[in-house]
Amino acid sequence: MSTALPIMQNYAESELNKELERRLNVKIEYIHPTEGSAKEQFNLMLTSGDIPDFIVGTFGDYPGGRQKAFEDGILVDLKNEIPKYAPDLAKIYEAYPDLLMDVETEEGRQFGVPFLKGDQSIYTFFGGFLRKDWLDDLGLQVPETIDEMYTVLKAFKEKKGATAPLTGSVSNIKNNYFTGAWGISQDHFIENGKVVYGAIDPRFKEYTKTMVKWYKDGILDPELATNNGKTIDAKITGNQSGATLGNTGSGLGKYLPLMKNKDPKFDLVAAPYLVRNKGDFNPFMPKDGPVVNNGAWNITSSCKNIPEALAFLNYGYTKEGSMLYNFGIEGVSYKMENGYPKYTDLVTNNPNGQPIATMGQFYTRAFKDGPFVQDKRYFEQYMALPQQQESLKVWTKYAEQVTKANKSYRGNLKPEEISQITSKQNEINTYKDEMFLKWLMGKEDVDATWDKYVEQIKKLGIEDINKVRQNAYDRFIEKFPQALNPKSFNISDIYK
Repeated sequence: MSTALPIMQNYAESELNKELERRLNVKIEYIHPTEGSAKEQFNLMLTSGDIPDFIVGTFGDYPGGRQKAFEDGILVDLKNEIPKYAPDLAKIYEAYPDLLMDVETEEGRQFGVPFLKGDQSIYTFFGGFLRKDWLDDLGLQVPETIDEMYTVLKAFKEKKGATAPLTGSVSNIKNNYFTGAWGISQDHFIENGKVVYGAIDPRFKEYTKTMVKWYKDGILDPELATNNGKTIDAKITGNQSGATLGNTGSGLGKYLPLMKNKDPKFDLVAAPYLVRNKGDFNPFMPKDGPVVNNGAWNITSSCKNIPEALAFLNYGYTKEGSMLYNFGIEGVSYKMENGYPKYTDLVTNNPNGQPIATMGQFYTRAFKDGPFVQDKRYFEQYMALPQQQESLKVWTKYAEQVTKANKSYRGNLKPEEISQITSKQNEINTYKDEMFLKWLMGKEDVDATWDKYVEQIKKLGIEDINKVRQNAYDRFIEKFPQALNPKSFNISDIYK
């Protein structure tokens, strides 16, 4: 919503909502939390008992999540209602039953309707990118391996005067973009059917030693621990940094237009997810699946007319509703050109100077999330720069192999399991982050303290957490054995 604040304070003011109300003969009131205080306002809302008909999200701030919210009488199980009152969504589930792995709880309950990504090409939009003009000047290729990235960053430092060759935050360099080169994630993942906690794996030690060397050699930003968005932007646009991690839209899509007139030579290029050896692939390339529960619309027990509520939500999964949610109003925000819904200048080249992301939220929901199937044709136009288009190809090159490697953790924790492990995991995360920062900055030696570090994480209860997560994973696989051999599919095909 923050992106659209220049032209609307509430989704009720959007042209999309006005058109929805006109078509469906409904009136929708939207309640937006104040920026930065969503958790507090969410808790206050639940405490007051004044709960709206719909609540969007995963209930991540509710102890025990959506299952506990159901047990506490806040959410409603919609599994038996969806086939009756949301038939178009039910048809999608019938055509692509694997979606239920991310929609249903272990008990078979469905608490809302999901935000669905219609095509694999829009699953991944995050990765590393570098100054292409610098690479060209130095006669260097885009790095693919850890060693090649080191060579490039060192050249940026020594020959381009970069004071922070790779900028970002500490969490950036702990991202799977780097750790995945060692075949691990710093969190829980699956290996040979077993739950592994990456942060105490010997491979994490080797990865950490590499990052320590990078920091010592001055190719990592010395201010990783204190950077914010503004300082990172300043370093990228001020020739202090030549590489970072970011999104196709808010990264490449921000810096390239910003520097177009300031420095015509300025150019960026995406780098693939790093590996140790040429020809390998990074099994932890972060990619969304077709279901994005952060955008799920949950129906609450306050809703007095569930059939009508589901009928309203179902519209987003119809072919007509999909076009409205993705492209807005024909003749206004888009026009059909040879069967392709092309955004008008009102969206892409707004006469009042509003960016495409702002106008996109005013006329559609494709630029955010919602109860519909997101169309790849929105993304093709939003990510219109050649560098953006190329980044999607680079970052998704090994998507099929990542899907087959199937290392990401899957499992639905029960409310009592969440309460068992949450405080332990929080303590572990705090200790892990503190130690990593000490190692990175040379305050502790990795080899000298590694065994003590592993021992402390075990004392804090990681083995108990692993058992709980293993049980949840085993239950998940028992309910959804197809998760062992995941299939690729494009939901938007249902509209063809």
